[in-house]
Amino acid sequence: EYLPDTAPVRQDLADFYGSIAVADAAVGRLLEALEATGLDRTTWVVFVTDHGPALPRAKSTLYGAGTGIALIMRPPRDAQVPARTYDELFSGVDLLPTVLELLGVDVPAEVEGRSHATHLVTERRHADPVRTAVYTTKTYHDSFDPIRAVRTKRYSYIENYAPRPLLDLPWDIADSAPGRAVEPLVTSPRPERELYDLAADPTESHNLLTAQPTEEAETVGSDLALMLNDWRESVGDVIPSDFAGTRIAARYTETYLL
Repeated sequence: EYLPDTAPVRQDLADFYGSIAVADAAVGRLLEALEATGLDRTTWVVFVTDHGPALPRAKSTLYGAGTGIALIMRPPRDAQVPARTYDELFSGVDLLPTVLELLGVDVPAEVEGRSHATHLVTERRHADPVRTAVYTTKTYHDSFDPIRAVRTKRYSYIENYAPRPLLDLPWDIADSAPGRAVEPLVTSPRPERELYDLAADPTESHNLLTAQPTEEAETVGSDLALMLNDWRESVGDVIPSDFAGTRIAARYTETYLL
């Protein structure tokens, strides 16, 4: 939905889907090898990607299309864990503690992230979720572009700390058919703050913190800004000193400096 519907863009997407088919076939050969050796009975298989597709407004952004990744976990056959979709928030840092607990290995105290192991092997319909928010960051990709974001099931909140175009395209995407198709958007300025209601606007197309935000949007934006700021403090996240971007954080705290 975030790409122009043109013949070159459709061809690029067709090539992308073709690549997925090739990867799927390769994974199939690995799974067949596990089955042939009997290792599928005792092996956890994890399939994961590193970022969203290499398309404008996806890769190299903190929108859902950029940070949402494929994650499939197949239990050992002997575990007899039923197949299902796990529809809870899951951060990349959660993968290691989750796998360690699934394997019965103690999780070292210094490991970040939260284990979802119990929720994965036993469907807990009324249990509290492991996570209520996921935090994502970008500082550099082809160029200095510091962005931080927090996402809940309902909202996506993004802070942009440096003046940049609305779409700051990586080199590989800028030179593609979709990149050339969205070139007019590259010149528009990017807002300092973005807020999206994922229930009403799952593709994050309508920023609620525009020139005249509603009181509700301002309240939600302020709450999420504080959550993001608290998380950044907790992990010692500091944007490199060559950018003096204290404007946004100063609105919500008097003590924290980027």
